[in-house]
Formats: sequence, C-alpha cells, structure tokens
Amino acid sequence: MNTNRISQMEQRLERTTAAVEALEAALEQYQAVRDDLASLDTYLGSAEWHADRADDEAGRLPDGLKRGVLSEDAVWNLLERHRELEKHACLAEADTTFRPMRRFKQQMSPEECASLLQRAPRGILAVLGDGGYPYTVPLDFLYADGRLYFHCAREGHKLDAIRRCDKASFCVLGEGVKEPDSWWYHFESVVCFGRIGIVDDTRADALLRQLGAKYFPQGYDLEDDMRRNAPRAYVLEMQIEHLSGKHVREK
Repeated sequence: MNTNRISQMEQRLERTTAAVEALEAALEQYQAVRDDLASLDTYLGSAEWHADRADDEAGRLPDGLKRGVLSEDAVWNLLERHRELEKHACLAEADTTFRPMRRFKQQMSPEECASLLQRAPRGILAVLGDGGYPYTVPLDFLYADGRLYFHCAREGHKLDAIRRCDKASFCVLGEGVKEPDSWWYHFESVVCFGRIGIVDDTRADALLRQLGAKYFPQGYDLEDDMRRNAPRAYVLEMQIEHLSGKHVREK
C-alpha cells in the first residue's frame, strides 16, 4: 500500500480545488465589471474626458475628489492589462496543429491558392466576437507578400474582437463554373488561418493605397480619398500560419 502516493495526490486535489474555486470567483467578479471596463474605454480620450481634465488643470474640481481616471496612463495601462489577460484566455492552445484535408485529392496547390487569393474580390473574416460567439464579416482585402490586409474603422465589434484574441480565419470562394447542360457547379475555395493585428508602422498609408488601387475605378482621385479617410482608418494585417484550398464538385 503506497500511502505516500495517496497523500501526494490528496494534496494536489486540495490545491487544484482551491485554485479552481478562486478562479471561478475571480471570473464572476470580472464578468460583473465588464460594463465598467467598456465605459472606461469609451471615456478615455473622449470630449468629456478632455473637458474634465481641463477643469482639473484649471482648479475647478474640489480638492477631495478622486481623479485617477483623469490620468491617461492609469486608465490606459488598466485597459492594456485587461486586453492581454483576455488574449491569454483565448490562446490557451498556443501551438495549434492544423488538420490535413480529408479529401486530399481535391486539394489545391499553394500556387492555385495564391492565385485565387489574388483574384477574389471579397472574403469572409472570422474572429472571436462578443460573448465568445464567432463573428464573421465580409470584407474587401489585399493579398500581398503572403499576407492578408484589410481596412477598418478605428472602433467597432471587429476591432474589439481582434484586441481580445488575435486568432482569425479568412475564407474566399471562387465564382464557380457550371457544367454544360447541368445544374451543378465546380468551385474553388481557400481558407487561411493566422494572427491578425493593426499595422502600426509607416506601411499603413502605402497599404491603403494598394487597397484603393484594387477596388477604385480608373480615374478615381485616390489621393483625395486618402486625405479625407485615411486618418479615420486602420489597416489590419493577417499573418497566415496555415492555408488550404479545395476544388469542390457539387456532384
């Protein structure tokens, strides 16, 4: 009879039970303040925040009033810690083994996949949305240098989801070719998996111009559009970790 082993396992049971119970309590507390975090995120940098800070600097606020929210670093650092924690929560499986295609005879070559990504006008981006629900959205995109690029507004569901978890997938579907005198089609599709984030360097404007060149008609004043809209836009970059393409026959 190995009583030492039983005692060791009993200690592990007690430690892990206590840790799980503490985590459950912390998660309940966290869920209760999610609306507060969202309000802080909206308040920081808003017109109201600037007005309140101006009142503070002008001495119009009472001495005893707590004013930690008027410290840009305090709120910003809290929000960044919050985003990192949410990112860690969604990235529990750091190393993903991507599944091989089951019907391998229908698999497209890497060259065929790249060709479809260059031709396709739009695709569907999938991210981890609010409440853990998948959020899919059709987007214009650019495929260049083995990466995918998108543009978006500087706030919204998609951007919030990406800040929480940078894992994403993107799917494109070819137009399809119909068999003569038949009802079924042949399609090509490509699915990409990877990490997505905001382009925060000098490439952003050049990438916006490339996106515009792909979609705007000949003669369109791209530079005027850049002056009006580029300051309000982000460029998103998806680094592809795995992709697969498939030739689909409906019959």
